[in-house]
Amino acid sequence: MQSQRQVRERRCREADTILFGKYQLCRVLGCGRSGTVFLARHMELDEYRAIKRVPKTFVNYELFRREALILKGIRDQAIPIVYDLAEDDQYSYLIEEYLEGDSLYALVTESGHCSSAMTIQYGIQICHLVHIMHSTMPTPVLYLDLQPKNLLLYENTIKLIDFDHAVYADEAAHMAERYGTIGCAAPEQYSGDVLDGRTDIYAIGAVLHYMLTGHFPGEDIRSDQVKLSGITERRLMCIIRKCLQKEKNRRFQNVKELEERLQKLWNQSECGAFRYGVKRMEESLVIAVAGSRRGVGTTHIAMGLTAYLQRCGLPAVYEEHNESGAVRQLMECRKAAADSCGIVRIWKTPMLPCYGKAVEWKPSGYRIRILDCGTDLVSFKNENADGYLLLCGGKPWEWENSGEAVNDCDCVQGLTVLYNLFCDRLSFRRKFPATGGLRMPYFSDPFLGSYRSDHVYRTIWNRWFGQRGETIRNVFSG
Repeated sequence: MQSQRQVRERRCREADTILFGKYQLCRVLGCGRSGTVFLARHMELDEYRAIKRVPKTFVNYELFRREALILKGIRDQAIPIVYDLAEDDQYSYLIEEYLEGDSLYALVTESGHCSSAMTIQYGIQICHLVHIMHSTMPTPVLYLDLQPKNLLLYENTIKLIDFDHAVYADEAAHMAERYGTIGCAAPEQYSGDVLDGRTDIYAIGAVLHYMLTGHFPGEDIRSDQVKLSGITERRLMCIIRKCLQKEKNRRFQNVKELEERLQKLWNQSECGAFRYGVKRMEESLVIAVAGSRRGVGTTHIAMGLTAYLQRCGLPAVYEEHNESGAVRQLMECRKAAADSCGIVRIWKTPMLPCYGKAVEWKPSGYRIRILDCGTDLVSFKNENADGYLLLCGGKPWEWENSGEAVNDCDCVQGLTVLYNLFCDRLSFRRKFPATGGLRMPYFSDPFLGSYRSDHVYRTIWNRWFGQRGETIRNVFSG
């Protein structure tokens, strides 16, 4: 058994390795049953690749080559492209596109579980990817190892990696060895029964169960750990249970049927009423947030709004347009790293730190941008936004400053005023006449929110967009 020090030293040596004269190994992305996956930089093209290295003593070259051929026949931006196959005396190498993202396993491990809205939205995307494989011509492909660690989330898009268990459907009946991830593998993968598309459907159900509850099917769950109180959640669990039936003929018979059921559930749900009607789909909705003074909770409220929209299944990103450095401090606290767009995901919430005016990043792809302008009311008023949220202090010693800020921003179209951190013991409406805004009750965690804070966020959103067919009537539990 190697010590941690030996492992670190070995990985440092590997990081200096150059393969085939052009691939410089950067770090280990993961280790599995069959081999190791490295992040590598193509030195001439200055692009990153994922290189899977498998010992020749473990698997013969023809079986290794099959994974490359399967990937070669599948074309989708959420599935890696195969660039090359190579080998040396000891190893076989599969060189493929490097897909960025955090695994669903890491996402759920960090936050406990996903809202039903997020589970449905990501579930629809998973079904789409599996349907692509099941529809591959001339021979369908079975994935056979769908699990949270093989599903990446990047810019609110699900991506699928690690195809070493995938087989052509006509070969599934002749497999000498079968593998699967405990908690996600269908019963027939252990019993020796014939494998088909419904085997992958079972795994989809297991992944959805894990996302919604934070537990794999069959794990002992206390009743206080998971509460499925909403109608949508209960309907979603019924769909999941049908996927997880032991007998294949009692599951959904094809993945398209499952995808349509999830889409129908989304359309019937409250959040499914949301439509991007303000701008064209390729453009983003922009929400500008500012505070009347320091200490009124501008960052807290802006991050909370972003997290709320994410829980509703809406792709929102928080952008730090101030010099507070709050996101960087969160990154250090959580030991989180930014992706190629500069975005870091903290407690399921995408965030873009303030890198300064000299730094430019490619567009992140999120359809809703929450801009935290801090206390810069000039920048706030000059933003070309679809909605403006002004945070004011609700304490008596803040009333004068709040009134000045409201008057200063009175010319802004679409302005909503929100009074935060007010004193319940004082008669707010009687003491302070400028109360045309809403009041936000105290909630300690902006990423988790509360029933009362969610109600305020929902009211704010509906004020901005409710008359244009984009009402969010209710929020899924987070």
